[in-house]
Amino acid sequence: MNPTPLRALLTRHRQLLAAAAVSTALLLGACSGQGATVGPSTSVSASAAASATTQAPGASATASGPVNSSAAPSAQTAVKELVAGFPAKVIELPKGAQIQSSSLEQGSPVSAASVTATTAQTPAQILAFYTKSLTGQGFTAQPGDAVDGVPLKTYVRAAGQEIVTVSVVVTSSTSTLTVGAALLPASLK
Repeated sequence: MNPTPLRALLTRHRQLLAAAAVSTALLLGACSGQGATVGPSTSVSASAAASATTQAPGASATASGPVNSSAAPSAQTAVKELVAGFPAKVIELPKGAQIQSSSLEQGSPVSAASVTATTAQTPAQILAFYTKSLTGQGFTAQPGDAVDGVPLKTYVRAAGQEIVTVSVVVTSSTSTLTVGAALLPASLK
């Protein structure tokens, strides 16, 4: 077996985890009022970034300073709604989920999409929902349902070119789910 595609897959998986961690940090910072702003120049507080890095072990990116969203002209973000062009047919949301933020960065050969939402469903219900939804679309669920105790599931298709990762953080009676995906252009239509 050629290890190069596996290394690329693992690298992309780490990038998705880092993106999910930054999205979670932005959401948590915005909810707590601790230094997160959404606009042309997005910043994340150091405590929120540290929290997000803890939630995504192995992620190589950190968000400790300003992030200029204009660096990638094809990147879009939205708060409390799905960004225009979001692949909602691929990344469905559980019934009753409330969108907190979404993003889409169109690129080549893959595009990155993410959504963070809250729901009253349990992590087991959320992972079961995504397993049914994504395997019905030809994704294969990868082994394991958690990383360091955090509910997390990864799905792949197209010989590993497309990856979807779902993670869930529970606070009191609310579950916050973050879905990060690397998708081929055909999946965005």
